[in-house]
Amino acid sequence: MLAYVWIDSFKYSKGDEKMGKAAMILIADPNPFVRSFLIRELSIAGYKTVAAGSRKEIVDQLNDEISPDLLVMELDFPVSIGLSVLERIQNLVPPVPQIIYTHLTEYKNHPAVQKADDFIEKDEDLRDLLHSISEIIRKV
Repeated sequence: MLAYVWIDSFKYSKGDEKMGKAAMILIADPNPFVRSFLIRELSIAGYKTVAAGSRKEIVDQLNDEISPDLLVMELDFPVSIGLSVLERIQNLVPPVPQIIYTHLTEYKNHPAVQKADDFIEKDEDLRDLLHSISEIIRKV
């Protein structure tokens, strides 16, 4: 069963459920303030969250016995690390859907970024991110 949240006339599934449980989202961003903000906002929307601020933390979370249903990732780790982690994630079996949520729009056409499920430019409006998360979780 899905509940809904209304944000500025847009409807989002609240905590899109996967087999009776709220979806788990891994937030990978080197900025602790961004991680904290996204954890708060996604928790309000009904999602479970885990966070990673480094390459090691991302890999550890993906190798945890309870792996995330979706990855929301900033590329700026520095970029070479972010892209290499993204390529590694894309080779996982089973795959973990990814949303690139970044201010580095110049990497939108990079082959690894093109394989991600969505690319969203960071701005102050979370509607695009929330909508993308909801759509991708429903497909998983």
